[in-house]
Amino acid sequence: MNKNRQLAVNSNILFRKWLNGTREMVQDTIFHSRLHKVNQKIRSKRMFFEQDVHSNYFSFYKKKDFFKENPVSYVRNKDFTNVLKKLKKGKYYPDIFLDLHGLNQYQARKKLGQLIAICQKEKMFCAHIMHGYGKNILKKQIPFWLSQHPDIVAFHQAPKMFGNDAAIMVIIEIHS
Repeated sequence: MNKNRQLAVNSNILFRKWLNGTREMVQDTIFHSRLHKVNQKIRSKRMFFEQDVHSNYFSFYKKKDFFKENPVSYVRNKDFTNVLKKLKKGKYYPDIFLDLHGLNQYQARKKLGQLIAICQKEKMFCAHIMHGYGKNILKKQIPFWLSQHPDIVAFHQAPKMFGNDAAIMVIIEIHS
């Protein structure tokens, strides 16, 4: 044991000779900026604002007998009639689904605005909105809201495989 201690002392002396003339390195402390977190907060606030802006297009004032025909369909102008025909035939498959079951009109309006904002951000042009049967409040209100929004190209009652008259298929204009 005495030999081991002697070796440790000798190796310590050798080590100090080798390091003669060197100085101790100072560890710098790095403070990371919070800029990245601030940018994320700004982005999330901006996205929330954009979603809220889309829901402001929808008013609660309803004209009588505006969408009385069944099945419900709408096209913004005559240039998009071929899109409506394809939508009626079920040629489009929805990129995103929105379920509005159990929501009141105010919540549904917000969700509809969020859906349009997300579709434009993610470049999804076909959406599926399930409003259900219930008391037919949302069933009557949603086509009216969608017809007010400038980015809605066309919508039609969903095909049987997507919910028939308890859902609506929507084509949304994508801005590049």
